[in-house]
Amino acid sequence: MALEGNLKEFSLADMFRLLSTGSKTGVLHVDNGVTKGIVCFREGRVCFASPAGTGEAAGKRLVRAGVISEKQLRQAQGLMKIQKRDKATRKLGQILVDEGYLEATVLEGFVLEQVSSALFDLLRLEDGELRFQPDEPCGDADIGIAVPVDTAMSDAGKRLEMWNRIREKIPSLDTRFAMAGAPGTKSTDIHLKPREWMLLCFLHGGRSVAELVEMTGYSDFETARILYGMYAGGLITKVGPAGEPLADV
Repeated sequence: MALEGNLKEFSLADMFRLLSTGSKTGVLHVDNGVTKGIVCFREGRVCFASPAGTGEAAGKRLVRAGVISEKQLRQAQGLMKIQKRDKATRKLGQILVDEGYLEATVLEGFVLEQVSSALFDLLRLEDGELRFQPDEPCGDADIGIAVPVDTAMSDAGKRLEMWNRIREKIPSLDTRFAMAGAPGTKSTDIHLKPREWMLLCFLHGGRSVAELVEMTGYSDFETARILYGMYAGGLITKVGPAGEPLADV
């Protein structure tokens, strides 16, 4: 029997605790009319989450993140096909670890990052319907690694706290930034990483946060977090639609 509720009456955190305590297996659907997210549970732990309801195949996500190579993915997928004929049940993640393509701790960190990022998006929803479907399969999104609900929620909660601080300076995704004409004195203490350099280069002439999200493929949280740091360091400044400097409020 499905378990149902509404976010106004039953928080996402409460639902997670209930499913964790009951060691439930299945898929939690979150739907507010715009966002249709899913969270996959296996014996009370989270093995996958997506605010969009679907997600890129696990293997492709690992390759895109640089965790494994295309060749390693193809070899692991080949082993999966062989084991299906032998009626073995190893999932992709276990095969990758067993074959020595990556450490188990690296894979666990990857899954925690993916799940926490998705939960952060879902925790920002203020309204919506919740429906847990017991024993619904998660398919290839489950690579065999599941993380404790408390760990994922704690990590997502930290992001949410950071997001609230960021919104004090970046109230919406329409906020525009450009490179500062005269970087502040604090900018000398900033050491930019490749992702941050890329974002800074796109700011020539001014861009909104939303435009940068679309151009880079970074999440709104990651984009805003980087901009927040560069803005605090004086590397960038807020601008209007025509590129005119704006005073901070």
